[in-house]
Amino acid sequence: MREEPRAGRILSLLKSATGRDGLQGPRPGVIFRAMVSPYAQHVGDQDPVAVLRSSLAAYQDTICRLTSSTWQKPWAPQKWTAEQIMVHVAQWEMILGIRLRCGVAAPDYVVQPIDQDEIMRREGSVVDGQTAFAAFDGSRRMNLAFAESLTPADRSRRFKHPEQGEIDVEYLLVTIAGHAEHHLRQIRTVIES
Repeated sequence: MREEPRAGRILSLLKSATGRDGLQGPRPGVIFRAMVSPYAQHVGDQDPVAVLRSSLAAYQDTICRLTSSTWQKPWAPQKWTAEQIMVHVAQWEMILGIRLRCGVAAPDYVVQPIDQDEIMRREGSVVDGQTAFAAFDGSRRMNLAFAESLTPADRSRRFKHPEQGEIDVEYLLVTIAGHAEHHLRQIRTVIES
């Protein structure tokens, strides 16, 4: 099956959301809010599934360069250590992966918001970086396999987020991919400092 270019997918999503070609705008009376992930800048024009794949390899390549002392270094003054970043990334790879599956398979799905700071407060100091990376690696492999199986119709499925409004599976794919990319840069900063 030939993969549709990203711009074509976006126009297809616009058409499915608005009933028009996306260039003409929505039908009269239809309210359309573009769903843009806060991590979209880290994905750019790439297919988020390709970014899931490439960032998994990049994490595998990067994490093996961390030593016991660099795991404990913050990426910037008063910021998380490499270990805390890895715990956070693993947590959200799992959380967003479950949301992805529910968005595809659960009718009338509504996302349960989660406070990232509370999760880190509860778990951040009890899981080490290597364990967090192992959890991320396994979760990412599962998320990637699942994401690769999704059809265009799956990727356009919509559901509700109480804080962000209506979002779709594509939004979650971009978020999962972009979130990991964002934090990979921080871990690389620790290594390079």
